[in-house]
Amino acid sequence: MSLTINVKYREAKSDDWENILKLYDSLSDEDLYLRFFTYHRLTEEEARRIADTRNHYTVVAEVDGRIIGEASLYSDGELAVVVAPDFRKYGIGTELVRRLIEYGKKYGMKTIKFYTLPENIPMIKIGKKLGFKIIEREDEVFAYLDLNNENVILEKN
Repeated sequence: MSLTINVKYREAKSDDWENILKLYDSLSDEDLYLRFFTYHRLTEEEARRIADTRNHYTVVAEVDGRIIGEASLYSDGELAVVVAPDFRKYGIGTELVRRLIEYGKKYGMKTIKFYTLPENIPMIKIGKKLGFKIIEREDEVFAYLDLNNENVILEKN
């Protein structure tokens, strides 16, 4: 028996901040460490900034009105992604990043990138799956994708 999840993807709206804060509140200390490289609980102000897309692009994933994932792409090309623990391993993070890639290409960005810790295996797998060049260092992993390359891989099996 397989589980079917009806996920809706859309651009974040400013009034999504409360549900984005709930998403981050559902994360463990380890999840937060992998996201921020430090133990940090998201504040209301930070959640409002994520939802306010005037200075960046944020896409959210929703199930039954609950935001279960968010991914943001900033003007310097850096991206960040979070998926609720109970919705991991369904490809939601991959789809969120794929949508950031599409946005970056549409709006003429040259590259997009992310930094993560070596133990963040799911993020590294997403990067590899979507064709990012992965550079592993002792204390961090840097990944980038050249959006000018016509051969950008949006999904690799």
